[in-house]
Amino acid sequence: MMIADDSFLLSILNDSPQATAIYNSGELHIAYANQGMLDIWCADQSIIGKTLCECFPNFVEEGFSSILKNVWKTGITFRTTAEPANIVVGSRKTKRYFDFEYKAILDQDRKCFAILHTASDVTESKLAHIRMKRQTDELSLSYKLDRLASTLSHDLKNPLSVLKLGNDFLSKNEDLCPSMAKQWYKNFTNSIQNIEAIINQTLQLNKVRGAKNSSEIIAMDKKISEWINEVKLSFSEQQIEYRLGHLYPLNADSSAVYQIFANLIGNAVKYSTGTGAYLSIHSEEIEQGIVYVFEDNGIGIPEDDLTKILLLQIRGSNSSHIAGTGIGLSLVKDLMEFMDGNINISSALGIGTVVRLFFPQSVEDC
Repeated sequence: MMIADDSFLLSILNDSPQATAIYNSGELHIAYANQGMLDIWCADQSIIGKTLCECFPNFVEEGFSSILKNVWKTGITFRTTAEPANIVVGSRKTKRYFDFEYKAILDQDRKCFAILHTASDVTESKLAHIRMKRQTDELSLSYKLDRLASTLSHDLKNPLSVLKLGNDFLSKNEDLCPSMAKQWYKNFTNSIQNIEAIINQTLQLNKVRGAKNSSEIIAMDKKISEWINEVKLSFSEQQIEYRLGHLYPLNADSSAVYQIFANLIGNAVKYSTGTGAYLSIHSEEIEQGIVYVFEDNGIGIPEDDLTKILLLQIRGSNSSHIAGTGIGLSLVKDLMEFMDGNINISSALGIGTVVRLFFPQSVEDC
């Protein structure tokens, strides 16, 4: 992509009040950066032609290079608001907050050939929001009760459906071999434990602000396999390939993590596109904690819906033909915030969806 030869485009970008950069390779070579972006990075024109990873090792540690490389691979644009980032000048590190977008520029074959990076420093407004939030009372009692009822009715469906399926199966197969019966009883035990965990976690979420969540080390490689098997029982008619990468353990509230992952795995299966459908799950270590990434090639979410999809009972406008309440993603957002984490969703119609979950913790804890 020959940006330097296009003087007209270059002059527009140079005069733009928004910080802008362009990467023109999967290795994240910096093809262009205007003065606004250089100011944010505390850098100069000498970085042009070099890779982002080479120039800013801290962006690798914080996971931004990983996000960019995933945009290049998938062609799915990534957007976020008030994202914290450490700006390093010499030995001094300053935490700032940014609204930014990594926009995938696609060719006629829908392959990414450049990434347009735009950013705005929103540190002052974010700090003001934090101060305001600290002074705001908890949600009203009526809203909390409504949310409690909605959450319970939504998240109890999966484990209850396993119990119902198993009960029906056992009642119709009285001469079942002992090993098969034992497996179903094990499924019953897991479902009952999950029901108990959901009730306890949901009640805990509705306590006053400041209630401390309990943390434990969770062996995610083992647990994710169990949760996938549970979802398979609930969506036995759906065919989807599960691609599991490195799964770091988490130091977190186990019942909250179960609800988060069960919802996201269930959504990927529910909104899959049939033949060739897959769900990829992997995790990454970054400076502040651990990130889990869910990537699927399902129906995707319309761009206009991305900003509101995490609100209570809001669903994608292209999902009306699929049963659902819209509670799941909103609950995931609440649970992540309960653990001082966050969620980001990127999606494109007909391509798929990428969900990133950030769990703050000391890596040594795991």
